[in-house]
Amino acid sequence: MKAGLEHTQRLRVLYCILDNRFGGPHRLALTLAQRLRQDGVETLFLLGQKTEDIWRPEGFESFLCRHIQCISRHRPLRSFLRFWWSMPGNLLRIRRLIRAKDIDIVHVDGVTNFVPALAAGLTRTPIVWHYNDHLPRLLQGLLLPMVTALSSTVIVQSEGLKRLRTRAGSRLREKTAVIYAGIDTKMFDPAHCDAGTRTRQRQELGLPADCRVIGTIGNLNRFKGHTYFLRAAGRIKEQVRDAKFLLVGRRLETDPRCWEELQQLTAELGLKDDVIYAGFREDVPNILSALDVFVLSSVLESCPIVLLEAMAMKVPVVTTDVGAAAELVLDGQTGFVVPPRDPEALAGAVLACLRKPWDEVRAMVEAARNRVESQFGVDIIARQQLQVYESLSRRVGHI
Repeated sequence: MKAGLEHTQRLRVLYCILDNRFGGPHRLALTLAQRLRQDGVETLFLLGQKTEDIWRPEGFESFLCRHIQCISRHRPLRSFLRFWWSMPGNLLRIRRLIRAKDIDIVHVDGVTNFVPALAAGLTRTPIVWHYNDHLPRLLQGLLLPMVTALSSTVIVQSEGLKRLRTRAGSRLREKTAVIYAGIDTKMFDPAHCDAGTRTRQRQELGLPADCRVIGTIGNLNRFKGHTYFLRAAGRIKEQVRDAKFLLVGRRLETDPRCWEELQQLTAELGLKDDVIYAGFREDVPNILSALDVFVLSSVLESCPIVLLEAMAMKVPVVTTDVGAAAELVLDGQTGFVVPPRDPEALAGAVLACLRKPWDEVRAMVEAARNRVESQFGVDIIARQQLQVYESLSRRVGHI
């Protein structure tokens, strides 16, 4: 798609993410920004600052803005008051940023991240709005009319999510495009991780070289369904005595009770010697190479990037049927899809993976890798996003 921007100035996109703590949305945004730079799109990042644990996208200009989240589980009343007190100054600051940096498009990640969208509206800058939140009905009624009115294009990450999230009205549906998450399959390539890498990674994590490792990757919040993962682990352990269970993800300061409850449940299930909490890790390909089965136990998701990463690394996957998961993973062909909040089903699917003959497992993971390469590679997804940007730029005369 380079031809679309040849002989013209580079498009400048301000990509706005509410949370400064690194996670799936950040990994996707950075991967696409790196690819889109080749096509004449320069991305700048605006991050809401929740904590002092700040992610900075390497190689890209970024800015922080405090108190742009109106709803928080941690000290909700205090956060709400700070949000409204800070709103006029934040609107002015972001508006100045848009003008000073000659921003052509503001790309907002999350419906509740509406302060940058309001600032973009004040400067008449086109808005691409990623609708990947899970909104209670009351908030849908309050926020979706604003999204419909302000956005030029709304992006959702699966056909199922489009049907679900555009029921509010035909105008929102007309503005909505489906663009799935994408990954760099050159980075997530099992050819880069040989048997030695797998052995070293297991040693570093304190795992025996010859055990069966079932793992999950995701920040330790309640939406990720870690309690169901642990309960499934208890059932798996009864039948696979050498099984170990790996949880990779950051403990969140905003919900300390979640961590405490996970530790208590681990002890109650008698799994303290079998469950490893590895904390936040950036070397996701190496972590995946250490696994025998990857599990996504979430109760809420949009388009979980980590599923694509595991599939690309040829790790057998078991996922709950949440968000786009069943559109990414073809049940029985490229992995297993089970109902959410069902540890018995999770355990059954993991055991089915572990008991499959090796040739059947190999066929399944090869099919999974091929599916990611053909439908969810970064080049494919970046091209779709570039088409959205170019369309908006043409409307306002930048191209």
